[in-house]
Amino acid sequence: MMDEGRQHRLAENEALARDVNERVGEVAASWYEESEPLEFVCECSLEACTHRIRLRIAEYREVRSSPRWFAVVADHMVSEIERPVKTLGDALVVEKIGAGRDIAEQTFEQR
Repeated sequence: MMDEGRQHRLAENEALARDVNERVGEVAASWYEESEPLEFVCECSLEACTHRIRLRIAEYREVRSSPRWFAVVADHMVSEIERPVKTLGDALVVEKIGAGRDIAEQTFEQR
């Protein structure tokens, strides 16, 4: 079982990737068609991850509909801190659980 401090750090890594994607989404919304897939960074907890995921703007907005949801490459899910919700585009949408859930919600509210 993963300790609470580690769960918090991993959730903070994911929140940082979410912030990067928020900026991409803001800019892309004015330049791209709703149906056009865009590249976003994987919002997983792995610090060194450089993978990209492709989502349409509507799909990305769906991910952002919950402060606990993150879009990750399917094999980047960490079952100790998140659970699968659905697949959108080529991303797996995961929901934070445990101690990281609070971090996900707090960092979402701060934006």
